[in-house]
Amino acid sequence: MWAEFKEKTYETYFLAEVARLTNILYSPDQTDEGALGFDGSFYLPLPPSRAIFPYIRFRRWRHLIGMSAGEIDDFGEELNSHLPPFRLNLFVQYKRPEWMHGSNATEWPSWSTSYFRYTIEAKQQGLLEGIVEAAAGRAAVVYAAAAFRLNSELFAHAEAGTVVPNSNIASVEMLTGHKRFTYTAPGSYGIAHSEPEALEGPSFDTILARMDDNEGLPFTKHLKLTAQSIEGAMGDDRGARDLWEASRRAIIGGDFADAYPRGRGTWVEAIVSIMAFAQAFDVRVSAVG
Repeated sequence: MWAEFKEKTYETYFLAEVARLTNILYSPDQTDEGALGFDGSFYLPLPPSRAIFPYIRFRRWRHLIGMSAGEIDDFGEELNSHLPPFRLNLFVQYKRPEWMHGSNATEWPSWSTSYFRYTIEAKQQGLLEGIVEAAAGRAAVVYAAAAFRLNSELFAHAEAGTVVPNSNIASVEMLTGHKRFTYTAPGSYGIAHSEPEALEGPSFDTILARMDDNEGLPFTKHLKLTAQSIEGAMGDDRGARDLWEASRRAIIGGDFADAYPRGRGTWVEAIVSIMAFAQAFDVRVSAVG
């Protein structure tokens, strides 16, 4: 039996709570609302994004008027002067769990009681492991899934601000070689399968606290390093790169992509690259400070 709510609904409330746990959280991978994804930002002490970029219709990049790409690039210095430093990237794969409540369920012998389960996709797992390696300590990469299943529970937790404490968080690096993950409660404990392996990773608070050990970087520099980590994670995987490039071109439009090719090393290019990765591989990316 699947959880009643969709991943996207759960993600929205989860991320809103993460924003309250940090000084600043910027998520550039929502392209349906607002310019440059600023709808996903919190504690942004600037005018609304549509006032900053009044002539940009983000979903129609080929029709840009009033502000050149170079001018947008230059505006990055102004953003840097207003924003606190960023110290960590949070890559989250949100999972809609199945509620397994019968003794004939495959993993029942591991629990002997009802449990939650989700599948680990090998291709996606490999990319996320690559992010961990390429980011060299500046990224936390996790799976997040609710430890409840009803819409009524989700909305009650959202109202109380308790979605995150009632979620199960599994660090990607623990799940190498596994196909499924099961759990019975919130926190960071579960059992990975096919060969059952009991695992307990760091708490979500501990994961976020990793940022304290990292150098704080200006907004634009942090975004560029994030994009570099993403590209590095794909390595020689031609299929992943082709999908990423296709997503990137879909975001900015073919005409604008030709006029503004990848490789210039700008912060706008970095945002597009991050969004393309998020959309192509269904992973939410947030910069945290």
